[in-house]
Amino acid sequence: MLHSLHSLINIRFFAHLYFSTIIRLLLIVYGEIHDSYSEVPYTDIDYKVVVDGARGILNDGSPFNRHTFRYSPIYAFMQIPSVLLHSAVGKIIYSGFDIWVAVLIYKLVKDELRFQYSRLKKTDCLQSDNIKCPEIVAKVSACFWLYNPLTAVISTRGNGDSFSSFIVILTLHMIMKALKVNEQRLSLLLIFYAGILHGLAIHLRLYPLFFSLAYYLALSEHSACRIADFIRKLICPCKKQLLLIMGTVTSLTTLTLLFYKLYGFKFLYEAYIYHLVRKDLRHNFSLYFLMQYLGSDTEGLSSLQKLLVLMPQLIMIVFLTFAFGQFRQSLPFCIFTITFVMVTYNSVVTSQYFIWYLALLPLCFSNFKSIGIGTARLNHVHRDVNKG
Repeated sequence: MLHSLHSLINIRFFAHLYFSTIIRLLLIVYGEIHDSYSEVPYTDIDYKVVVDGARGILNDGSPFNRHTFRYSPIYAFMQIPSVLLHSAVGKIIYSGFDIWVAVLIYKLVKDELRFQYSRLKKTDCLQSDNIKCPEIVAKVSACFWLYNPLTAVISTRGNGDSFSSFIVILTLHMIMKALKVNEQRLSLLLIFYAGILHGLAIHLRLYPLFFSLAYYLALSEHSACRIADFIRKLICPCKKQLLLIMGTVTSLTTLTLLFYKLYGFKFLYEAYIYHLVRKDLRHNFSLYFLMQYLGSDTEGLSSLQKLLVLMPQLIMIVFLTFAFGQFRQSLPFCIFTITFVMVTYNSVVTSQYFIWYLALLPLCFSNFKSIGIGTARLNHVHRDVNKG
């Protein structure tokens, strides 16, 4: 295993990108062959729905005429080349974002560790004598994503979560960079751009909305240790926090109004409201699946049951946000843990939901030193139980 790790480290990062791209292209080709012979398709059914939505845009201007199209129209516009050129083009686009996620992971981890080096003259990220420099740690972190079979298969089957994950990590990268630069004007500009990207991320997938408070606290000019300080930070925003809010509201409102004007209330319901009330009794990894399945013949969960399902999730998200969100060094870890909690305790969980936190996990390797091996194993078991 150590020999394999040494071999992995010695290969240039560009070569890893090249090999990973080839792997994904081969999977796409395999998927086309598999679909032509097998009754059980390799291609994700959601991909076919989105491509049909793109075909609807070309025919009559609305992707929502396709039954079960419950995504942002941006996904349908991205799949127009799949209609005009070849059905697999969209898979190549998603796989491209899959590769760009790794590039962002590499850059964010390397920049953060170099920043820590410049301030501390040493790294406290990994204790191994074999891994001492930011370049190596960043490369290993990116390879965790590049060679993960789940991420490769999900994107090559035609799932667009690599695109939304790319936007989430790019937003985080912008905020982290803004907190490190010395030039005030550049810092404010990066924060506004981060707000625009954050609004786009929320539009694409609602779950990044829960990152908003962590981003907001991280941009505060002063840390808070008392409840009064937290309240003051919330109600008295600084210039950076205001710019983040302005960017987020501007992009989210613009996209929502634009698509509402084009597609009406059907867009609001299918892209937003449906995901708040969704139930899935067929393919669901949720901890609450059995409870929902056994109660499927009744009118639904009682108000008390809904509260009991929702409260653990909200309590942990709020705790993690205030515990880790206000510090730049722990912000990626905060976003990862919030996502992990949301996926684990959500009432509906499908296989692509795991991509949401797997994309953020490599950004947090430097934070796991303080967790301890026992806790790490417990979390691993918890995840396996959730998947199984």
